[in-house]
Formats: sequence, structure tokens, C-alpha cells
Amino acid sequence: MTMQAALWYGPEDVRIEETPVPTVGSHEVLVKVGASLTCGTDFKLFRRGHPVLAKTIPAPFGHEMSGTVVEVGSNVTRFKAGDHIVAANSAPCGQCFFCAQSQFSLCDNLEFLTGTYAEYIKIPRRIVEKNLYKIPHSLAFQEAAATEPLACAVHCMDRVKLRANETLCIIGAGPCGLFF
Repeated sequence: MTMQAALWYGPEDVRIEETPVPTVGSHEVLVKVGASLTCGTDFKLFRRGHPVLAKTIPAPFGHEMSGTVVEVGSNVTRFKAGDHIVAANSAPCGQCFFCAQSQFSLCDNLEFLTGTYAEYIKIPRRIVEKNLYKIPHSLAFQEAAATEPLACAVHCMDRVKLRANETLCIIGAGPCGLFF
């Protein structure tokens, strides 16, 4: 079985191609993509590449998404076909120096989710175990897909620890500026 997927071949060269629908391993989940968003990181990858998100050429494109589970691996117990989900775009290893310091975004072995600009995506084990979440069927996929950028804004505000009588300037009225 095949599907259409966006693949990055080089700067400003993204192609829609027929590719095989991924097969899932025992700890993985296959999702029919309901919505995939474009963020600044996608734009950077499109314009010039990205050393982490484009490890192979062609590289799967897109990393923020929500959708419907269509298949689960034999060892997956938290999800079932028909569940609506949102996946974070990465998951830390839990073992490195930075994970031990609870600085998960600096993880030496961060696993990334790429390839959300496709009809289907396989969610790897670590993301299934740590950063895959059920969402209500009443929540629109387009809204749920914004979970990761919203989480970045919430995390930043938590780290800033703004206090009374301090002033914060937010520059930009794009989606992330509005989240802030």
C-alpha cells in the first residue's frame, strides 16, 4: 500500500511522492494524519536544511501533527485504533546527563518525529511511551496540532519566572507570539 508524502531533497526542493505506508513494530503506532502544521523550523529546513531533521536525503518533512490511530504494535497498550492523538515532535532518552538534570530539550539522544506531511506516519517507540497523548474527538485536529508550539510558550514562561513589577516585551504577533 502506498501514500503521498512530502520529502525534502535540498534547499527549496520539497516533492510530493508516492511512498510505502509505514509498517509498525511491536512498540509503535501508525497514525492517519489529521493536521500537520508549518513552523519556523520547517521553514529553515525548507530554505537551507537542518542537521538533525534531515539526516537522510530525501528527508521526511514536517514535525507537528495530530491524527487518528489506525494500527498499534502488539506491545502497545495505552492506545487503540480510532483514538485521536497528538504527538510531541521529540522524546528524550531519560539516561544522559541533561535528562538527569531534567533538561530534556538538551538530551544527547533526543528522538525526533519527522514526516508529518504525509497521509500516515509511524510514531516511534520512545514518543509512543513518553510523548503521545489522546485528545477528545471534539477537539479539531488543526487546534490539537498546535500543542507543541503552545507547550514551548508555556515552558518558556515557566522558566522566565516573571514577577510582579517586571515588564515582558513580546515581539511578533505570529502564532507563538500570540501563545505567549
